[in-house]
Amino acid sequence: MDDPSMGLLNWQEIGGSKRFLSGERTSSDNTAWQAAVLAIVAGYADAVGFMTFGAFAGAMTGNTVLLGIAMAGANFDDAVRSAIVIASFLTGVAVSSLMQRRTPLAVLFAMEAIAIAAASLIAPHLAAPVLAFAMGLQNATMTRFGGASLNTVVLTGNLQKMMQAFLGRFDRSSGTAAPGAVGGAAIAGMWLAYLGGVVMGALAWHWVAHPLLLAALLLPAALLRQAPWRGRT
Repeated sequence: MDDPSMGLLNWQEIGGSKRFLSGERTSSDNTAWQAAVLAIVAGYADAVGFMTFGAFAGAMTGNTVLLGIAMAGANFDDAVRSAIVIASFLTGVAVSSLMQRRTPLAVLFAMEAIAIAAASLIAPHLAAPVLAFAMGLQNATMTRFGGASLNTVVLTGNLQKMMQAFLGRFDRSSGTAAPGAVGGAAIAGMWLAYLGGVVMGALAWHWVAHPLLLAALLLPAALLRQAPWRGRT
């Protein structure tokens, strides 16, 4: 049965020459290209968010660590800021989960792009929660790639699955695929995409006046099921 939360694109031909994007969710799987684009956006946002606001956009483990450190040091202003960022991320997850059954994928990505762009232009104390909200939207919008449940925002679980997939190659006792049914190379590619996004975000932070705008401009590429230069399959 199709998973309606995964949000794939349905490309159709009109008059033999035109394509359009429907709001219908017709499959529970997304592609490596889409995973890479979203991982780049997440890494970029995390880098810019941390360097600008002292908070991660999507890495809630890191923000929980910052929250705990602030609490231990009785730095309640920082603690409240970290708590608000975490709550904003969870709000984004909730909004995406509630909307995606009846909302086209393009609309959800447009909401994320608007939130990212807004975070680039508003006051820092408001921007950090808004950016975390955007990453929460992304976190829940696409979660299946190549037959497995993967996360484009938080990578720890993906790295675990990568190692399990690698070890599964040497374990013939069960006769089944490794957990996640995804090759380690595909997950490694997502990790490299995230790392690349971090590098790009850090460089843009030094050289671009509003670096988060670049992430918002990249996001529409996740609507494509493959790199545009590869042509149509």
